[in-house]
Amino acid sequence: MMDLPLDIGVFSTLIENNYIYVDKTKFIYELYRPGGKYFLSRPRRFGKSLLLDTMVELFKGNKSLFEGLYIYDKWDWTKSFPVIELDLGKVGRESPDILKNSLSTHIFRIAKKHRIELISNDLTGRFTELIEELYESTGKKVVVLVDEYDKPILDNIEDYDVVEGNRKVLSNFYGVLKSNEKFIEFVFITGVTKFSKTSIFSGLNNVGDITVDSKFSNICGYTQEDLETCFSKHLDDFSKANDISCDELLDLIKGWYNGYSWDGVNRLYNPYSILSFLAKGEFGNFWFETGTPTFLMEFVKKNKGTNVLFKPNPTISGDFPNFNLNKLDFTTLLLQTGYLTIKSKKTAVGELTTYELAIPNREVSESLFTSIINEFTDLDDDDFKGLKRQILNSFINLDNDSFQDALDILLSTIPSSVYGKIKDEIREANYHMLFLSILKSMGFFVVSETPFSYGTPDIILKKDDLVVVCELKYSKEEDLNDLASKAIDQIKKKEYYKPYLNYNPILLGIAFGDREAKSQLEPLKK
Repeated sequence: MMDLPLDIGVFSTLIENNYIYVDKTKFIYELYRPGGKYFLSRPRRFGKSLLLDTMVELFKGNKSLFEGLYIYDKWDWTKSFPVIELDLGKVGRESPDILKNSLSTHIFRIAKKHRIELISNDLTGRFTELIEELYESTGKKVVVLVDEYDKPILDNIEDYDVVEGNRKVLSNFYGVLKSNEKFIEFVFITGVTKFSKTSIFSGLNNVGDITVDSKFSNICGYTQEDLETCFSKHLDDFSKANDISCDELLDLIKGWYNGYSWDGVNRLYNPYSILSFLAKGEFGNFWFETGTPTFLMEFVKKNKGTNVLFKPNPTISGDFPNFNLNKLDFTTLLLQTGYLTIKSKKTAVGELTTYELAIPNREVSESLFTSIINEFTDLDDDDFKGLKRQILNSFINLDNDSFQDALDILLSTIPSSVYGKIKDEIREANYHMLFLSILKSMGFFVVSETPFSYGTPDIILKKDDLVVVCELKYSKEEDLNDLASKAIDQIKKKEYYKPYLNYNPILLGIAFGDREAKSQLEPLKK
């Protein structure tokens, strides 16, 4: 049985040591054309680095590594090209000067490898000189492959001055590719964020963006077919060891890890999650544990656009959103970093394209909302698991005392620093977000935001056959018990429960105050 390539992004290592390789060379073959320049955005740990390393070996003409792969008998192996590999995840990026010096060092190392002596005094001059000298010394055009092009931006996103300084450095640096087109055979650039042509790549405006191109939607990640064919023996071993059928196992894996899409049709698995699951022999939140961007949590704490996380079918219209350094948008950040994905895409002649978005899978959902809760509370993992069980049992047993106790525990774990001197509307929104995050992490989802004749309910949640109709209130002056009763009365008066009578819905009113909350939980009396 072939080994799992967990944490291995070197193509030659996979091939030469009998690791499983999911063949992506068909996409490289269809993408390549002389003079082509392309950009691809995908979330972290999605196989971008391995894709670039595969290209390195291909353009260097290492034919033996590709035997048995799609491209083997289609590629012109009589040609090879000098390759410039730039991994911006390996350069210093704490300030514009550090970035500039580190990139210069990177260029010098590449030049030394090719026995080229650079004499230019500035970064763009050295990069230009490297490209020209490689062309002159080999008589062949140069292939430029850039990995994690946006790392110097993302790692400093909370410091605008550093971001703007690094952006200028990168804009000038990448602009060299435009001014040296006659020496360049092919350019491929990857990163997490989809660039705005007016920011980092202002000097390189002829790059083909294949991020949401349906022809290349599966260029990174594993398809369902990849999973079932390339990993069949590992899946068989897992199903036997756990006394579960392969079909049942595949359904579980799909719910946990499938769902990423860039065209609304093809669904993908994050390779890191699948490989970690098979290697450890258990389900877990593997991708999320590799690191959550701190800037996402900063947006959460400031409650900037976070309602998108709790909408049942959020949509965006027009062009697929760019990462705009001057106007950061929470939905765009979630979409490009992999916490949201395209559920469907609707295109009509003469109309703007509409994208319906969704959280990809259980791994992302549980991890994301757990991370939000960790930002707002001091709950440890065991206490949080116990709290979720208590809330679920409270719903099942219609036990308001138990639910009230859970609310008290939850609020007692919020540090004073979180309350701070924030506006009442932000505090109210944060209470709502915290409560909803717990329910989302428990597997509840928002059923609908359908307006009723007398208004729209705050929350309608469903988990299996359990439906909870919620109304949330906030006041620093009014008696909270009275306010919770008013919330219940509003649900009844406006009949928010009507579409869910077949589920015997539970009614829940919660009143939040300064640092306390009161609840009223009851069945619907027909």
